[in-house]
Amino acid sequence: MVQEIGRSELQQKILRCNRCGFCQDVCPTYKVTGDEFNVARGRIRLTRLVVEGKYHWGEEAEITQHIESCLLCKACVATCPSRVATDEIVAQARAEITAAKGLTPFKRLVYRGVFSHNRRLVRVGRLLRYYQKSGIRWVVKKSGALKLMRNLGKAEDIIPQVPAANLREQLPQILKPVANPAHKVAYYPGCAINVFYSDIGKATIQVLQKNLCQVVVPHTVCCGGPHHSAGDHEEVKRLARENIDFLGRYEVEAIITDCATCGSILKEYGRLLQDDPGYREKALEFSAKVKDINEYLVEIGYSRELGPLPVVVSYHDPCHLGRGQKIIGPPREILKSIPQLELREMQEADWCCGGAGSYGITHPEISRKILDRKMKNFQATGASVLATSCPACTMQLQYGIKRYGLQAQVVHPVQLLARAYQAAEKKEEGEGNVPLPSGSENKTAV
Repeated sequence: MVQEIGRSELQQKILRCNRCGFCQDVCPTYKVTGDEFNVARGRIRLTRLVVEGKYHWGEEAEITQHIESCLLCKACVATCPSRVATDEIVAQARAEITAAKGLTPFKRLVYRGVFSHNRRLVRVGRLLRYYQKSGIRWVVKKSGALKLMRNLGKAEDIIPQVPAANLREQLPQILKPVANPAHKVAYYPGCAINVFYSDIGKATIQVLQKNLCQVVVPHTVCCGGPHHSAGDHEEVKRLARENIDFLGRYEVEAIITDCATCGSILKEYGRLLQDDPGYREKALEFSAKVKDINEYLVEIGYSRELGPLPVVVSYHDPCHLGRGQKIIGPPREILKSIPQLELREMQEADWCCGGAGSYGITHPEISRKILDRKMKNFQATGASVLATSCPACTMQLQYGIKRYGLQAQVVHPVQLLARAYQAAEKKEEGEGNVPLPSGSENKTAV
């Protein structure tokens, strides 16, 4: 939840914790560290110490460290018998720490400095592509410079191959008029989809068009997800108002996103701006229109004219989609509807992958231990494709595939659906099988 909560409300939420410890069974950070202060019960206890005046926000580095180590995956919230909203408590604690001490230099640079400005993010993407393609990467790795950069150096392995053109640059070739459209929708491509995973965005638009949706892709800004995780609520509000203004100009029945994190934040704009008289009504109307692509396709009854994809797939539930938006069935329904595709469930499909935005950079050791458990569960399925509905999870899972040396791909369900539509068209034309999505230049196969 991105809504700010007051001191008395925070106290009430804290006091609902009866210290039963059920959260220990599901908390990824507790499972890999065994530290009582790295589980919901422990974090709530630390927050209570500050709220009751024993410490000040940001005063004790150890308290800040445990508050910052939470993934905000909501696993504890789903399990807690008292329904304690630990994610909201932690989010508010981070907001208080940020208000008292300011953002860390890393978060100020990356979130306010880059994610808050589309053009800067696009420039960073181009610089990364040059770094990856020019030979500089090889020199940097050989020089040992990455080790000197500590956590930032470890992030180098996580960053995917940047495509030659971002999604918005490809839109003139992708967006096509739909004859007799049944729906008119706006597509919201998040930052990661635009810069790193344009193939997912392309598949989303193509699938929508296949289902008689006239698609518009207005100018937008970051949803505010990274800023929310850092407790920078004022910047989340500023970005929310901009997105409402940009998208509110279009008369559409739905605002579609293929990013679980973006979807969960966009759907919260109504709550976030409920005290803003200038935006309260517009924000509620905006959030009511936001739909995850899996959710929307199932709601409109997507075309089942699908060709075969003979492949074994396992599905990873993104925290922001499964627990955040309660969307668990639609992506599986889509996958199961594809002829010859076998969906093979993994153990703990909703176990966090450890990505959590920039968590792999700020907490690399914990993140990788959490990822290891996910990859072992995937490996046990024998599947060759790992599907998920979040670009941040995709980035982390691709790293896991590489780390484990698996012959597998990570794709969005909508990419498989797009391929199934193409396979049906090829079948009608008497042509052969359609290859699986490989992420084009963003190679997912290893």
